Amino acid sequence: MKPIKAVLFDLDGTLVDTAIDMIKALETLAKNHGIEKTLPTADYRQYISKGSAALVHALFPELEQGNKETLRLEYLDIYKKQLNSHNQLFDGIPELLKHLDDNNIPWGIVTNKPGWLTAPLVATIPEFKTAQVVISADEVGVSKPDPKPLQVAAEQMNIDPNTTAYLGDAESDITAANAAGMVSMIAGWGYIAPDDSPETWQSNREFNRAADLVASFD
Repeated sequence: MKPIKAVLFDLDGTLVDTAIDMIKALETLAKNHGIEKTLPTADYRQYISKGSAALVHALFPELEQGNKETLRLEYLDIYKKQLNSHNQLFDGIPELLKHLDDNNIPWGIVTNKPGWLTAPLVATIPEFKTAQVVISADEVGVSKPDPKPLQVAAEQMNIDPNTTAYLGDAESDITAANAAGMVSMIAGWGYIAPDDSPETWQSNREFNRAADLVASFD
């Protein structure tokens, strides 16, 4: 495998477990529209890496697309108000980021989460202060699986895509990384749905624990 000299990360489901806050916001949306029930985290976390539209569709599958878009915007507004209530880094991520910093391996974050949600979330996490870039798809104009957000990150960091790893928990992450010429890595602890097939995503590597990545970045 190519030597890895820099690392880019997806955010939700890869670095940060945002599931509780996102699903609590979905419960509030449901309540606002007459649905009083607790949404099991285990049932809904699988939709998080597919975006807010997928979460709203899971709750209101019968609605027309135009109505779903209105609900999606309402959902994001609710989520913003409780953005950092329950967030926590996944096991092994603090140690992994420290290892990168200690070994002068540059790293950054590339996410499809909109910038107006990404910035306040990232600002509350001390371990993210050494990220060289934080790129949100809306700031670039396209979302993963398009490789452009990853390419913009590489340009801003002045790193070679061919010796850069990208770690994510969705097929769109792997597609984008491969298209950008990066080393694609699956975060197996993330929001992977039961009917997903990571073995078909054509990734270079897959990890079930963040701690297992340390040896890849020596």
